[in-house]
Formats: sequence, C-alpha cells, structure tokens
Amino acid sequence: MDFTGYRNDPLGLAVDLVNGLRSAGAPAPRELLAARRYQIDSPWTAGLERDLWAWAARLAEVFDATGVARAAELINGILADADITPHLTAHDGQPWHLHYSGPDTGLLARVRATTAFALASLVSEYGLERHGVCSAAGCRRVYADASRNASRRYCSPACANRSAVAAHRARRRAGTSG
Repeated sequence: MDFTGYRNDPLGLAVDLVNGLRSAGAPAPRELLAARRYQIDSPWTAGLERDLWAWAARLAEVFDATGVARAAELINGILADADITPHLTAHDGQPWHLHYSGPDTGLLARVRATTAFALASLVSEYGLERHGVCSAAGCRRVYADASRNASRRYCSPACANRSAVAAHRARRRAGTSG
C-alpha cells in the first residue's frame, strides 16, 4: 500500500481524531496534530478545538460506513466542505511534493483538506478493505490498514491479543464441557 510520508500522516490523523472522540483520556487535538507533524502556526483556541472535534465526527461516519457507496457519499460531502487547492512545494529541506491546500491556508482548512483527501484516496483505491471499526468486543476505535495483506481488523495489538485470548478460552470451555 502506497500510503507513506505526506499521505500517511493525514490518514493517521484521521484515525487519531476519530479515536480521540471515542476514547476517554485521549490526547487533545493539538497533541495529535503535533504527533503527525502538522505545523501549528496560529493561536490555539477553544473554537479551533471544537471545530476539529466536529470534523472528527464527520470522519467517523466514513469509518462506520458499511457499504462503499455510503462511504463514497460521505467522503464526497467532506471533500465538498474541504478547501482543497493542490499545489507543489519544497520546504524544510524536503523534495518537491504535493500539498492539498494553499500555502496561506489556516490549520483547520489544512486538516480538513488532507484528511478528506487521504480517506478519499484510501476508499477509491481499496474500497472498505483497508479501514474500519475494531473487531474486538466492546471497542469502537478505528483503524486504517497499511499492511501488505490487508488483514488488519483491530485498532491495536492489545485488542487483537485480547480477542485471541477470549476466543481461545471460549474454544477450551466448549471442548471441556462437551
């Protein structure tokens, strides 16, 4: 899967923002943006944080979609609301690369443009096979799968392990009781 570098950070941010909505004690949006190498070049406000959480709720709908047509409809909605103005740039010693928003675009618009475009690319190239809601019982966190074999079904190794242990114990109980 070709989600590396610039394309991977926005996809990861989309996952981080949605999981931030769904997890108690999750990092604040400012920390999530910094971890994904977004330049925070304007004052941080409560309004900006509120707007980022509202955007995250819209992204969450894409991860929750059960059909590709519904996911496409939702993505078209977020693309329409994102100010996507592609341009080539070379900065901070990096080679020329594509940005999805203009050079003077504010942080919220950059987040909207990059996360919308990342989800649009993911769904247009892979359908619903590469993202979703964690399969672990009781977990509502989401994931985007960058593995070679598209086998990911859990948000984290911890949820995968917990599910495997639960399945093993259930098989053992079934085997010993019957």
